[in-house]
Amino acid sequence: MNGIHDMGGMQGLGEIGYQESEPIFHEPWEGRVFALIRAMQVGSIRPYIERIPAADYLRMSYYERWSTAFVTRLIERGVVTRAEVESGRADPASVKATPVVTPTVARELLFRTPQTEQDIALTPRFRVGDRVRGRNIHPSTHTRMPRYTRGKTGVVERDRGVFNLPDREHVSAEPKPQHVYLIHYTAHELWGEEASAHDSLYIDMWEDYLEPA
Repeated sequence: MNGIHDMGGMQGLGEIGYQESEPIFHEPWEGRVFALIRAMQVGSIRPYIERIPAADYLRMSYYERWSTAFVTRLIERGVVTRAEVESGRADPASVKATPVVTPTVARELLFRTPQTEQDIALTPRFRVGDRVRGRNIHPSTHTRMPRYTRGKTGVVERDRGVFNLPDREHVSAEPKPQHVYLIHYTAHELWGEEASAHDSLYIDMWEDYLEPA
């Protein structure tokens, strides 16, 4: 979407800040947030992360954003109330379906890969080797299309198969299955002549993001 949440290609934000031998979790609570989201199987929280105001988004750590989005989703879905979250205790009068997650199930969830590819026969719009251009779209809601690929030309490297378009699912909850392609972009194409001639970027792009070049 257009906003601070799509920071790719933005100027003036400095380096990413790579930390060698960085731990998976910096604090124990980060691991708990990760485990809760997996255990609750709430699906994607990315649309909720994108609703965080820009100033808060920039000051928050990675898992602070996860935690904020997770709680927001639970409240809006009626799983918990704001009062229950703030008190840290369930309302004795409330009647809610509580998922039973045993230690065995919890361990399995950590290593279970979600199966999102659709077993649907759809004719692909593009073929390996085709030159394609990123469409110049300006979505106000969730999208997986990096902003810096708009109007940029690349080559289809591989057809990944058929997957639901996440943009559509998060807005209307209606699936829109289509082919996803691995696109090869040169660094020159994306970043200009100052970029290294030896660098390239490979990005998975849904069919709706592309047009013939």
